[in-house]
Amino acid sequence: MPSLAVIGNPTARGFDRAVDAVLREAASSGADARVVPTSVAEPGGPQARAALAQGADAVVAIGGDGTVREIAAELAHTGTPLGIVPAGTANLFARNLDLPLRDVATAARIAVDGDANGHRTASIDLGRVTLTRGDGEGVPEPERIFLVVTGVGNDALAVEAASLRHKRRLGWAAYIAIGARRLGSPSFAVRGRFDGGEIESTHAWSVLVHNAARIPAGLQVLPDTRLDDGLLHIAAVSPRHLAHWGRIAAAGAGIARAEGVLRHRTAERVTLGWLDELLPVQIDGDAAGRIARLDARIDRAALRVRMRGSFT
Repeated sequence: MPSLAVIGNPTARGFDRAVDAVLREAASSGADARVVPTSVAEPGGPQARAALAQGADAVVAIGGDGTVREIAAELAHTGTPLGIVPAGTANLFARNLDLPLRDVATAARIAVDGDANGHRTASIDLGRVTLTRGDGEGVPEPERIFLVVTGVGNDALAVEAASLRHKRRLGWAAYIAIGARRLGSPSFAVRGRFDGGEIESTHAWSVLVHNAARIPAGLQVLPDTRLDDGLLHIAAVSPRHLAHWGRIAAAGAGIARAEGVLRHRTAERVTLGWLDELLPVQIDGDAAGRIARLDARIDRAALRVRMRGSFT
């Protein structure tokens, strides 16, 4: 009988309903499922480590991007597959896996089924990022993963300003509303190095380092970005009003260009640093304070995930 560890955030919206759906699917498939809640002190990583030590054949995460990220960090390079039942605010990672966000029963079926019923388990890339605080002389923090995007600039400030209360009440709209109010904010001066090349500098509203690029409403920030392409996609964005986001979305869909608003390049490694002020940073929609330097790299085929269909 296969063993299934179900790790979830009990404060997430719809947690109990999601647990019930996963347990029903596990019983139907003959899996032995054990539910383990997360906590503020242990947000998913320790539970995932314990599941691996106990020989779990698969892990199902119930929660948002933060919970999924904690669990994925422990499952990376173990070969143990991860299923996801989205229950967060933005659920960016789930969107990029084409998982249903409101159909809990279908999400649970995909998470438990593995490769049955037209679903599949795929090997995907993870982003890895190291942050350095202080004025450039600080000690780098331990490396952490990102699932979808890390970035510096006004995007990070908008994430920081979207309080937990607003996120719970408005969902993704909290980020959009606050980001729109920041469109007139000054750009940040950022220096960058890509795959060990020459140091470059730019001014941008935000510089975003993507592992995947789909955001709410089905929009894609950057064209040809896939979770299994072995590349980081770096976007320097400089929108000055809401219409510019339409141009960025059209460029991401490959139907238009966004010259002067979006600059895009790819790399396997990227370093971003400050020029005249410390940079606000976010990781998968979670604010991470101010930094002097960000070092990111792609970790190819690091995680096995259960998903619907195939990447497009």
